[in-house]
Amino acid sequence: MDGHVDRTGNRGMTKNSSGNAEPWLSILVPVYNVEPYLRECVESILLQAGSKGVETILLDDCSTDGSLNLCEQLSDEFPGRLRLMRHGHNQGLSAARNSMLAQAKGRHVWFLDSDDYLLPGALSQLKAILSKDDPDLVICNYDKRRVFFKKSFPGRGGKTELDQSKLVSGVFQYRKMYAWLKIARRSLWDGLEFPVGKNFEDIATTPYLLLRAKSYYYAPQNWLYYRIRAGSIMSSITRTRNFFDARKNDDLAGGLLGFPAALKSHFGEIPEDVAYGVAHFIAKEYTKMAKRYLAAAANAPNYGEQPAAMPLSHYREKMESSSPLAFEDLRSEYLKRGRLWDYVALSRALKANHRTIAE
Repeated sequence: MDGHVDRTGNRGMTKNSSGNAEPWLSILVPVYNVEPYLRECVESILLQAGSKGVETILLDDCSTDGSLNLCEQLSDEFPGRLRLMRHGHNQGLSAARNSMLAQAKGRHVWFLDSDDYLLPGALSQLKAILSKDDPDLVICNYDKRRVFFKKSFPGRGGKTELDQSKLVSGVFQYRKMYAWLKIARRSLWDGLEFPVGKNFEDIATTPYLLLRAKSYYYAPQNWLYYRIRAGSIMSSITRTRNFFDARKNDDLAGGLLGFPAALKSHFGEIPEDVAYGVAHFIAKEYTKMAKRYLAAAANAPNYGEQPAAMPLSHYREKMESSSPLAFEDLRSEYLKRGRLWDYVALSRALKANHRTIAE
């Protein structure tokens, strides 16, 4: 963190054990070249929050458009309602989140991407849940392209749960690792940071956050709108044909390295549903990666040199070592569970194990 401007008011605050003002929620918004979307994002927070003790922090990561000026303009329009931070040089999303997290004062924290926005009623519903049960973690759903309802956790929800194996297996089953779907007690983040310089930072952090949560609440409502736009990490890795981004895919492959050891340390013997859920998540990501890799290999002569020096087996080895189940064992599980399409997709990906872009 290279410095920040603090313009926060203390309205609606409670007192912590030290007698200092403490918001019930900190919403952390990283800002980088999002001028067309930023106002809608910020207003969706502030118009709901009112004077209810919601701390909103914006961090500009050296935007090259008018995002910083807009941050300052919004701060003037909503005096005392925003904390503005700024990095001295561009450091990326992980560093921005880490810097804001270090400054957050709320009992719970919520990361919100600056091109997304909160849907009406989100904060009042969240406040009611936290006021009643005070769970460590709250999980919500989201809208996508205004027409899709995106469920992020199994079951009907609507109550506080204590079963950690159900929490871990459920998040992995639905494959929604996004930090912006998890409102966590700030203390859960103590000692946990997003990996600076890496892509897919949510995959590298959310699973460990789940292990720290002793209670959780799944709210089946849609609380935010997720915007898909050109230039995002997911857009660049999944929607660029005939090209395999070696660096981003390598970050994805290594995102969960070491997690099986964390599971064993936490649970002792890893519960069956957890082992299957984590393995299924990793296998689904590997089958998609293999498909991207093979498309790039097939079209390399027409597209030009590909920057992927590693064979496909390199990515498989990383991902399989992160899985509680070997991929061959997972294939057997797919057959037992009647998941024939998953069995076929993983089988095809494994047969392509030794392909390289140069072939």
